[in-house]
Amino acid sequence: MKLPFSSLFPASASRNFFYDLQIEGVGTKTLLVELAGKYDKIGIDGVAMTVNDVIRSGAEPILVSDAIHISKSKPRILDSLVSGVRSGAEKAGCTLASGETGDVSEILHRAISRDSMPFDLFVSCLGIVQKNEIILGHISKGNHIIGLESSGIHSNGLTMARKVLLKKWGGMYEPYDVPPTIGRPVIEELLEPTRIYVKALNKLKKEGLRPSAALHVTGDGLAKFWRLLSWQSNSFDLGLKLKLSRKPPIFELIREVAKRLGKPISLIEMFKTFNMGIGFAFVFSSKESERALDSLNNEFKAEKIGSVSGGRKISIESPFAEKPVFL
Repeated sequence: MKLPFSSLFPASASRNFFYDLQIEGVGTKTLLVELAGKYDKIGIDGVAMTVNDVIRSGAEPILVSDAIHISKSKPRILDSLVSGVRSGAEKAGCTLASGETGDVSEILHRAISRDSMPFDLFVSCLGIVQKNEIILGHISKGNHIIGLESSGIHSNGLTMARKVLLKKWGGMYEPYDVPPTIGRPVIEELLEPTRIYVKALNKLKKEGLRPSAALHVTGDGLAKFWRLLSWQSNSFDLGLKLKLSRKPPIFELIREVAKRLGKPISLIEMFKTFNMGIGFAFVFSSKESERALDSLNNEFKAEKIGSVSGGRKISIESPFAEKPVFL
């Protein structure tokens, strides 16, 4: 079964249950881990990236598995990496079923410093969903979009962020410099683990609320909504009006520092690269949106961030700009 962001396959001959299988990496966030020498939380990112993908279909994550490639196995580092994956699995309410480690010094051989260890991390997740609980991804005019707050930059856009913020890659700061606007070391802000949204979907299910679509704001930033629009049979008639109420300090800092360095980043590029404070989104009918918002806000920071409109365009209003930005 094809969905906007994934494909499901039957879990049994009766086709009453379906599996959703996803695999994700953590990208160049590994370089920041290596630079900081802190390997214990990146596993949470690995799990978050894949379980957040699984719940887009309405599936419940049940198993995760990791694959770690490293220049040379060191027990301390491997233990830290696996403990992060285990912690992420616990947060997602699923089991760490298996893992694989490979020493690949001929591939991963360029260390950030003498004491660091190059590595890469991938996590796969298997989820299961009952047929009548599948989130099909169908949207229509008048639907409301509810956004869930991100924990920061998550695991996307870090190549751009590194090159703007860290001197190691031509940016402005040393790793443990503390810009006043974020109030913590740059490296700690960039390494803040990706938020896991599994409990948000579980909360909605428990209260009998079923979104018509769900979206994990990762690669391509807010432009990810284009894929949801293009999935619709009437896509030429649909557009989105997004309105962001917050101006997360990390994204403001990236844009300001880029300008000071003489390599400004346009707002369109920011919206197409970063989550801009919204890590996940649900689409609901106007009748259910207030109830869903109340339900989510009992445990999460959620807000209505937009609606489905006409015109085949995505307009974004935000504190970053005096006028709407069109993607």
